[in-house]
Amino acid sequence: MTNPTRRRRFRYDRIMIESARILSPQFDDAVLYFTGAQIELLRNVAGYLRRLETYTAEYHQGYYLTPTAEDYDTILAIVANLEETLMGNPNTLFGIKDVQRELLYKANSVAGEDTLWFASVPEDEVWRIESIHARNADTSNSLIHIRRSSDLGYFPVADFENPAADTRVFWKGMLTLEAGTAISIVFSGCTLNDALWAGIQGYKMAHTP
Repeated sequence: MTNPTRRRRFRYDRIMIESARILSPQFDDAVLYFTGAQIELLRNVAGYLRRLETYTAEYHQGYYLTPTAEDYDTILAIVANLEETLMGNPNTLFGIKDVQRELLYKANSVAGEDTLWFASVPEDEVWRIESIHARNADTSNSLIHIRRSSDLGYFPVADFENPAADTRVFWKGMLTLEAGTAISIVFSGCTLNDALWAGIQGYKMAHTP
């Protein structure tokens, strides 16, 4: 038997949304860009999204059924989240959240191979590294190897063979680091107690899952 409290007549001027498409969306999450005028439009029409009559759970001859009370509560929570998003985005799209700079110094290297490690990217950020430099103040290393590390292993970024002592090697480019990755620099051919320097520079972007 049809529930009379959920039964509504069709109207020619009403846009109806199938509740199943909201409760089980067919689209993946996406990052979108809106102009100020578009945000103004969306904020104002969001009020219609709170109306029970906007949603249909079943179509029938001459009438339709609105969602159940439980489904309607779920939809209202989704609408509230949309309204909160439209009031302001905490992330700048592909923009700078903060500058990322880190300088490392080790005054007493081990003999042979020594490695300097930079900080790992936290879960809520993505880093874009634009420059990396390294220097052994005392010895000409046989190799200075710049690499990025992750759960998948090490990936080379740049190699500098036989740089002169107290001479800075410099890499410049665009390197994207996701959460859990880090930059490390391997100095091969160190003598005991060499002074090692390294630095990175770039910027941070907020990551919203």
